[in-house]
This record gives sequence, structure tokens and C-alpha cells, in this order.
Amino acid sequence: MKKIFLLTLVAASLFAADYAQAQNLKLGIDGLTIKYNDKDVPLSDISTEEEKEEGNSSVKLTPCINVSKTKLYVWTNGISSIPTLELGWNILSNVGYSAYADAAVGDFFHIREWKSMQVTVNLLNFNAYNKLHKVGFSTALGIRSNDYRLSSGQSWQKMDGVIMPYTIEPYKGDKSPKKSKFNIASLHIPMEVTFGNPRRFAFSVGGYADLVMNSHTKIKYHGGHKEKVHNFPTNFIQAGATARVSFRDFSIFCSYQPTQIFKSGRGPEAQQWTIGIGF
Repeated sequence: MKKIFLLTLVAASLFAADYAQAQNLKLGIDGLTIKYNDKDVPLSDISTEEEKEEGNSSVKLTPCINVSKTKLYVWTNGISSIPTLELGWNILSNVGYSAYADAAVGDFFHIREWKSMQVTVNLLNFNAYNKLHKVGFSTALGIRSNDYRLSSGQSWQKMDGVIMPYTIEPYKGDKSPKKSKFNIASLHIPMEVTFGNPRRFAFSVGGYADLVMNSHTKIKYHGGHKEKVHNFPTNFIQAGATARVSFRDFSIFCSYQPTQIFKSGRGPEAQQWTIGIGF
């Protein structure tokens, strides 16, 4: 806004001068020049003393236009509030099973929260920062993985496009399952507004949109054997809000995802909270 104000003020000074003729102004390699004693002279070279000595008219730039260079650069690169690496723990909320009214499936989307982790790597990061007012904007492009650790004896399958739980059988009769999980891999696009300087201390609020690229279940048996089933009926866009406190290269965040994880009628209803740290 200050740059626009400055340019407007210069233009007003040029056109308000009673003695400045439009035909005497020219834009060239020296910038904006004026016809002065039959010569093209840059406006910056015309001084008030010359005007007094020669008695010739010229355009006068008043001292109020001499704005400090640092004040003109309103937006400048700072440190982003969005960290390169985030580690979080997932907590489900509002879990429902209306899609299974006629099936006795039980509460099968019951996860082990301290082993259900979210890992985010932000590869591309952009930020704009107002040093004077300590207000900034950050966005990034990254990849995100959400793990939901299921009961070790249970996994999921798709039946007529609907997620159904089943009990895992031992592999080759003697290898019991070691762990079972459901995973969603996404393209992560966060945006945050920051108050304060993240190099010292700052508070950020914003949102994100995750574009789901893949989803799968994974069973790992004792002995090393693994099994995967891909492409479950998740919603393509998983969006939410984030609040973050940053101190130097470390941050603590909490996010809430109100969008449903699965498509309506094809899986359990579930929303998600995530609490974590960033580096």
C-alpha cells in the first residue's frame, strides 16, 4: 500500500504543477525525465538550488516522499511457521456406524491412539512476513501419512464397496499377526497466518487440505510376512484447521479435521484430532 501511495503522490505532484507541461515529460532509459534548459534531465537530478539560480520551472519532490527503503518493503522473506517435519498422534471423534445398521460389526474402528501416528514432510515452503507488525502468511506443499493402528487380531476388507472388519487368521497355520493398521497417504497443502516472529515466539492459525493419493490396510506377521489391501473408499479431500505455537525451530500444534474420513454409507463415520510437534 505504501508503494502505491508513493507512486500516486508522485503522479499528483507532476500533474498538479501549474508550470509542468505534459509534452516536456518523457520515459526513457534514465527513468522519468523532464525538459530542462533544452536537455532531458532525470527528475532526481533537479535541485531546488538550481531552480532559484536559473529561475526556470521544474517539478519539486517534497521531503515527505523520501520514505525509508525498509518501510517500502512491506512483505519480505521471513521464517515460515510451517515446519519441514511434523510428528503427530491421531485421536478419533464422533465415531458412528450408521452404514452398518443391519450388520453386527461392533465398534471396529477403535484405534490404539499412541501408536496411530501422523507424519508430514513439507517439501516446498513459501512465506511472506511483515516485520513491522509481526504478521505473516505461510503455505507449503508436502506429503502426509496418517496411520491408524487397529487391534492386532483384526483387519478390514471391501465387500460390495463397503468396509467390513474380519478376524485375521494365522499365516500358514502358525504365524500369528504382529500388528495391523490402516494408512492414508495424501498430498498436503497447509496455509497459516502467523502473529509474532517464529524465530523467537509466534502463534499461528490456519487450515489445510489433504488430497488422498492412496489408502491401504497392512498386516505384519511374526516371521516377517506382510499383506496389504489398497484403495479403500476414503473421501478424496480431507480438510481441517490448525493452531500452532512456535519457538525458534520447534513448534507444538493441534489440528481438527471436521470432514469425514470415509465416503458416506461406505465406512464408519469418523472425524479426527491430531496433537503433535514440528521441527
